[in-house]
Amino acid sequence: MATERSKVKTGANAVIFVVFVIGILLSINVIGSRWFTRVDFTQDHIYTLSPASKALVAKLPDRLTIKAFISGDLQPPFSEVAQYTRDLLEEYATASKGKLKWEAIDPAGDQKLEEEAQKLKVPKVGRGRFSKDKREISASYLGIAFEYGGQVESIPEINATEGLEFQITSIIKRMTVRKKKIAFATSEGELSTAANPQGGHGGLQIVSQFLKDYDVVPVNLATGDKPLADDVDALVLAGPKTPMSERAKFVVDQFLMKGKAVAFFVDGMVISAPRNMQIPGMNGQPQIGQKNEAGLDDLLGSYGFTIKDDLVLEPQLNVPGPVPIQGQMFLANYPTFIAATKLAEKNSLLDHVKMLALPFASSVDYQKDKQPGLTATPLAWSSGDSWRQSGFFLFDPQGNKLKVGEDKGPFTLAWSAQGKLKSFFAGKPYPNAKGEKVAPPAPNESVAPGVEKPLDESTGTPRILVVGDSDFSSDDYLRFGQQLPGYGSDLLFVLNAMDWLAHDDTLAPIRAKSVQSRPLTYASASTPTLVKYANIVGIPLLFILFGVIRWRLRTARRRAAKL
Repeated sequence: MATERSKVKTGANAVIFVVFVIGILLSINVIGSRWFTRVDFTQDHIYTLSPASKALVAKLPDRLTIKAFISGDLQPPFSEVAQYTRDLLEEYATASKGKLKWEAIDPAGDQKLEEEAQKLKVPKVGRGRFSKDKREISASYLGIAFEYGGQVESIPEINATEGLEFQITSIIKRMTVRKKKIAFATSEGELSTAANPQGGHGGLQIVSQFLKDYDVVPVNLATGDKPLADDVDALVLAGPKTPMSERAKFVVDQFLMKGKAVAFFVDGMVISAPRNMQIPGMNGQPQIGQKNEAGLDDLLGSYGFTIKDDLVLEPQLNVPGPVPIQGQMFLANYPTFIAATKLAEKNSLLDHVKMLALPFASSVDYQKDKQPGLTATPLAWSSGDSWRQSGFFLFDPQGNKLKVGEDKGPFTLAWSAQGKLKSFFAGKPYPNAKGEKVAPPAPNESVAPGVEKPLDESTGTPRILVVGDSDFSSDDYLRFGQQLPGYGSDLLFVLNAMDWLAHDDTLAPIRAKSVQSRPLTYASASTPTLVKYANIVGIPLLFILFGVIRWRLRTARRRAAKL
């Protein structure tokens, strides 16, 4: 009788336990449907919406509608991509507090829905479908359409999860937030964002292709009464090759005094081929390094920075770069192509940047006492084995290796700074729009309408970025980004720099989020096979062994209880 009561009690406990577990699972599902969350253990949290994306949609000024056209018969891997897309959009909706609404639509042969998808710029795309014996191509939908304030934007085709958050956040930002404006100087032979750059050296077309979230404009600093409009947020001087006029320097200085930001990508030395010059023992025309007369020494010096007229050379930490050999360009390692691996990685300018490839870079010094209100941060250094070459430099990749100099590194190659600034022209005559020197007005003296009154000190918090190199941002080197990771990192650094200069931190944290491959390394060639079978056979055997041991222990306890 006691045994029967015990069995009834045990059965009742089991039923109650099962009901209790089912109740907990149902509660979790109800709570999860209303409050979406996810635990993400990946290093870059690639499956979790970034705080920047959450902040953007939380501040939406008006309602944003997203329609995800997703076919119901998608096969792997597209079915997994579709599920990731749904989860990501749900996170956006949760973070928006009701401002962002989205729905998943399966056109599935419905003519009206297919017409709507076409109208919203999401076409049907052929995708591969694998079966046991064959591979088929079938047309399906997997794209997103955004509607906001009469605007329509879309991601027509989604084939991978990598970079999807960046695409979505970029589109939302473009549709809902005023584009910030970045000006690129063109008056001193700088690298140009135009389709046909002038001056015989590479342009910035690759960089400009990635700046769709900004309004990019060229400016001539030496002409016009007001070359930099009030709505310009940042200015870039990339690779000036001719002396900057006093008027241009005044425009740059006053732009900083208004609390804006300026990037100086300036070469300390330039490599050129003098006409009609031959050197015995060299094939073809020689290339010689000489000081770059950009005329910025006094302006940058007043802010505390000095771009030295030298070349920093690395004996080992270098990357391949294009060099002329017998009239053709080849990739070759040479000490002028620096691989800077010592970086201020915690700085937002170097977010996800592990190395900078800096061709023909010069060292940059900084004197803190020149601007006490400015806080400067070094960003990149050469190695302790590096040395610098000043004065005459013969660029001869085909010749013997360069002799290591005595002026050894490490040397600082890039700086960022922000804070209060005193004007370079404070208390000095300044050039007006005609280039004429004009005495500065007295502190309380009024000026005629339309006449500019220079600022002696910054009114906001200006930002300055100084890199002793411009080639790293040019098409000549960025075109190797897919082949050589160092130049790909350069592009990421430039884009981070544009965000930093424009005081726009929305996209920088999510631009480089991606699924990273982390292959295992082994000392023996047979180890991968052992690991493979250990996973296939070993882990199941461990579970079986655990079950057998647990079963034996329970059997032993029962026998002991009977005694």
